[in-house]
Parts: sequence; C-alpha cells; structure tokens
Amino acid sequence: MTARVREGVFFEPPTPLPRGPHQLPREQVQDAQRQRLMMAFTELLADRGYQAVRIIDIAKRAGVSNDAFYDVFANKEECATAAHDHFAAVLERRAYRVDVAPSRTWREFVLSSVGGYLETITADPVVARAFHLELDGIGATARQRRRAALLHFAEAQMREQERLCASDPLLKLQPLIIHLGSVHGVRQLACDALEAESEPDFSVLIPDVVNWLVAAAYGKTMDGAD
Repeated sequence: MTARVREGVFFEPPTPLPRGPHQLPREQVQDAQRQRLMMAFTELLADRGYQAVRIIDIAKRAGVSNDAFYDVFANKEECATAAHDHFAAVLERRAYRVDVAPSRTWREFVLSSVGGYLETITADPVVARAFHLELDGIGATARQRRRAALLHFAEAQMREQERLCASDPLLKLQPLIIHLGSVHGVRQLACDALEAESEPDFSVLIPDVVNWLVAAAYGKTMDGAD
C-alpha cells in the first residue's frame, strides 16, 4: 500500500470540499485541489518513481476528476515542479527559521539550519524519498529547479556568515562555491541514508555535519588543530 505523507510537516490536507452545488469561490476550490494533487503526486512518486505515475492515478488518489487535474496543472511535469517548489519552500522556512531571533554564533546558526533540515525530512520520510531519490526521473526542468533551490540555500548561508563575521574576527567569510558545496554535501548524505534505510534517523548526522561546517569556517581541522 502506498504510504501517506505525514500531516503538518510538508503538507496540511485542505478541508474537504462540500459535495454537490456550493457557493465556494473557484479560486478556493482550485487551491484545495492543487494541494491534494501535490500530496497525491508526492506519495506516488516516492512509491513508484516518476515514469510509473500517471495523471489518472494522481487524480484518483487526490479524489478529483481528470478534468479537475487539468484545471489546475497543464501536465504531470507541472504538477511535479509545483510539488517540489512547495517542498523546497517548507525546507527553507524550517531550516532558516525566519520567525526566530538571529543566531548569535556561526555554530548556533549551523546547528539551527542543519538541524532544521534533517529533523524536517526525518519527520516525513515519504516526502524526503520523493524529492531526494526520485526527482532526477522527472527531467531537466525539475533538476534545474533543485539546483536553483540549493543555490538559494547557499546564498542565505553565506549572508548569515557575512553578518556574523562582523562580530567574530576569527570567523572566515567563505566564497559562495564553498557554501554551495556544503549544501550539496549535506543533501547527498541525506540521499545516502535514504538509500540505506526506508526511514532513516537523519538526526544522527547532525553532530558530525555541524562540526565539519564550523571547522571549515574557522580554517581548522575536525580536531580543532590549525
């Protein structure tokens, strides 16, 4: 049986629409259908891989008609791209925690961002599997969106490091390519864990990854030596 995404992590199932004639605005109906379709696509992607997912299957799992699917998305790839963009936006919000006070040290920031990312994908392994292991099968457009999202994360990380350098003379401001490499590296560690286990505990990666990123930013080896 195809596993369901876990409510309240990446997706919040919309309130069921009333049956039969109703006075709900068209935009409200389409928003609810869009959310259900993205959830259904993500579940099927994680279970079957992109090529085996059909629009009729997405619509059936979402509880809407094929016509309703085409009212919201032009094709399967557009649904896939929208679902991935939603996934990336939630990861950014949970990793960089824009609603909390700024970090006081680089270690505090790295622990918050890496911890937020890994704890979030631990909380919903179905979504993690879909967009970490099955995304490549969607095609070039989805891969380009993934690269753009990872670059965006790296830029946010570099900006935070630049801010913290002003109060920490020992902290070394690293070029964007270093931040991009670290973002890709952490993601690859998550992919490897998903290949090894169906529901890995990503949190076990946090201590070593945090030490790695902190040591690199201070120009030190992992044991603290210059």
